[in-house]
Amino acid sequence: MENNYLEFIYQILNEVLLDKVYYALSIEEKIKLPIIIYQELSKRNVIFSDDQHLLKVSTIQITLITKDKNINLERTLENKFKQYDLEFNMVNEFYLKDSGLYRIYEIKMEEKRHEQ
Repeated sequence: MENNYLEFIYQILNEVLLDKVYYALSIEEKIKLPIIIYQELSKRNVIFSDDQHLLKVSTIQITLITKDKNINLERTLENKFKQYDLEFNMVNEFYLKDSGLYRIYEIKMEEKRHEQ
């Protein structure tokens, strides 16, 4: 995947919740739900040749925050991942009474280095 995979992820998420997608937002003030927050958690070299990486894998966390359980919105988001052939894992779901239901997904993105 090209270096602009975060922009690619943003565009996909924005198709699900137009203008309600944020990067690494801290929920400290009242924001109208639902929203989606995404962030890059890690970027690791996994394949090497001559002490240089050939492949990096980034882990992207995507959090859907809703006031209450919203199965239709969850399905819409998951179907959007499938539409763009993005393998995902739903890794956690929990409720905080002050801010809503958090449903957390994880996506792995590969970045290949082309040898010259």
